[in-house]
Amino acid sequence: MSHPLSPRYLEVRLHGQHVGWLCEAGRVTRFIATEQYLAENRRATLSLSLTIPGAEQITQAIMKNYFDPAAYRERGELPPFFAGLLPEGSLRRRLAATRKSNRDIDDFGILAAAGEDLPGAVTVVPADLDKLTAVARANGVTGGADNLEIAVPEQAAEGAASLSGVQDKLALSRARDGKRYCMPVKGELSDLIAKLPAAGNDSQVMNEYACMQLAGLAGVNVAQCRPASMSTMADYPELVTALGAETRFLAVDRFDRSAGGAIHMEDACQLLTLMPGQKYSGAKQFVKFLQVLDRLGANGIDDVRQFFIRQAVNTLLGNSDAHLKNFSVLYRDGVRPALSPAYDIVCVAALPGFQGFATSVAIDKLQRQETLDTYATVARQAGISERIAKAAVAHTVMLARDLWPSAMLKMDVPDAVRAAIENRLRTLPLAGGAGT
Repeated sequence: MSHPLSPRYLEVRLHGQHVGWLCEAGRVTRFIATEQYLAENRRATLSLSLTIPGAEQITQAIMKNYFDPAAYRERGELPPFFAGLLPEGSLRRRLAATRKSNRDIDDFGILAAAGEDLPGAVTVVPADLDKLTAVARANGVTGGADNLEIAVPEQAAEGAASLSGVQDKLALSRARDGKRYCMPVKGELSDLIAKLPAAGNDSQVMNEYACMQLAGLAGVNVAQCRPASMSTMADYPELVTALGAETRFLAVDRFDRSAGGAIHMEDACQLLTLMPGQKYSGAKQFVKFLQVLDRLGANGIDDVRQFFIRQAVNTLLGNSDAHLKNFSVLYRDGVRPALSPAYDIVCVAALPGFQGFATSVAIDKLQRQETLDTYATVARQAGISERIAKAAVAHTVMLARDLWPSAMLKMDVPDAVRAAIENRLRTLPLAGGAGT
């Protein structure tokens, strides 16, 4: 007999190991850890929202509480870590178009649609219901219900992958000749993100490329990227025609992929138990993120310095959209977080219609008031030496002032971007060293 809850289950795997189930029933979603994952001494980190290295009592309390905010959501939402894996906009619509059942176009079903190629080393696949434990069966649904008819969503589609964020993008793989980019083969991971241009207009692509290069010159550890002609994109002829064969997209190497396979990662929203819509939560959450890097991070003070360098560069470049989802960590050792290379660095101040972006305008106003003392205050709130923050930012400002003007003369930089950055170097209090 069918039950109106009709729960669906996905298996959650980390580096190929089954670590838990994700269950949805009646628009309630839960993550239930496997007994093996709960019992491991050196547990691979799925998310710092769920497991905290060196704090086993807290970890057990979170994962055994089936109503903990890190593992439980209502209204059809996924728990924060899993919600952070979902795409938005055009990419989500493309994934929804692969689903045969209307039920599987919700968050749960969209996650399954791209479940074999997600950010980091996590995968989600339709659950093997014969291996579903009594705990997962009962507590995964309502915290105690049983005897329900259980189902699984449709498996991932050919070439499907999820990339979080609003900007239109694709997950691709390099062709063997190294000169073309193709749809990933099912069962193999993508190794590149293609950030798409507007039809016949790649100015935003070149904005981001220029800003990424300038950030690198100022000391930011940036993701490797390059502009590439749409004509080099195989398997998407209609898209190439629509956007223009000679229009450029931004090809960004995936830092969560390596010769040895996927490297696990999560963004600041995920690890702080925040939903994607809370990405503009503000300074207090950035302080918490900084404390995570300082106290739990694999790189310690190096990542702390890099955090301050990156934030200073965002201010100098006019990147007023550097929200929490644009800061991620990698788990190279499987357990402890390390700040990932920087990505999504754009001169937002030069975008058409910038004055209509209320949140970015408000952040830009704050950036225009920053001094070295601003960063010292953040350091103090995080329990970090003010001297370290000031030294890192002052050196970054010096590099930007010395290197950016001449570098932009040699780069293909949109005029509006060049003008905005030059203006900021002349007028920002931070660029003038105020507050020292």
